Amino acid sequence: MYGSPSLARLAPLTALILIGVLAPMFVAQYFLYMGNMLMMYAILAIGLDLLLGWAGQFAFAHIAFYGVGVYGTVLLQTRLGVPFALGMPLAAALSGLIAFLIALPATRLHTIYLALATFAFAEGAQWLFNVWDPVTGGADGLRIPPPRVLGWVTGTDPTAFPVMTCILALVIAATMYLVRSKFGRSMCAVRDSHHAAMVSGIDVRGVRIGAFVVSGVYAGIAGGTFTLFQSFVSPEIFGFGQIVLVLSMVVVGGIGTLPGVLIGVVLLGLLPEVLRTSMRSLQVWQELAYGLILILSMMFMPRGIWGLIAARRSRRSR
Repeated sequence: MYGSPSLARLAPLTALILIGVLAPMFVAQYFLYMGNMLMMYAILAIGLDLLLGWAGQFAFAHIAFYGVGVYGTVLLQTRLGVPFALGMPLAAALSGLIAFLIALPATRLHTIYLALATFAFAEGAQWLFNVWDPVTGGADGLRIPPPRVLGWVTGTDPTAFPVMTCILALVIAATMYLVRSKFGRSMCAVRDSHHAAMVSGIDVRGVRIGAFVVSGVYAGIAGGTFTLFQSFVSPEIFGFGQIVLVLSMVVVGGIGTLPGVLIGVVLLGLLPEVLRTSMRSLQVWQELAYGLILILSMMFMPRGIWGLIAARRSRRSR
């Protein structure tokens, strides 16, 4: 798979933007809020999938870069007066820079050692968000003023929805081009066998570092979109539960597949609302539910839901 994606593959993104413009006129605010949340998680999960599914790097630092994106976008706006259209890319670039610095030592590790090292960084980042009161507000959190996007004031679900759909469409389009590029094929080669990739002349460590940086930028973008429809941020949203949730989305939907990740985001993104509205007594068991879903998926659906769909389509074509 190489070259540019076809117009047929890009056409649904136009429909997504059109839905984003029209939906606030007809859809209830609660459903718009859920749509905003799912789109934010989609950007976050796509970034993790690039690192985990395409580059084969089992890392847990993604949620820390997400936090940098949130706090960076808010602080640039409140402390320096930087508008969202500039502040969000700057915060995403900062996330990418931190990812680069973390990747320099981390990419020398493999498998469980890489996972533990990056998990330690994620826990350290959450601790820093918790205790750095002058900057992050500590455990009390920060108020997020309504961002202004090219003159359009957001801050509510109806006003944020069109902007979220545009950002998600751009992220999906960029991902489709990225995975078909030379760098995308290099990530796949490193994932499948770093020895074979090295023999083929691929800079294995450079590809791993690049995957970390790209993943960090995606997480920073997701953090920036959080500020479009939320009015408050606190360090507790960057905990271990979020790591498990995003990882479950990627694995259950189909690791290394863009449609699969989007399916996983929709299914597991709606799970907390289902538990909250229909099974209130089970809501405290959310993390256990995610863990069980993740384990069962790896046992019985190693290629995820999209893998099952692709296998069935392949059998029908034969």
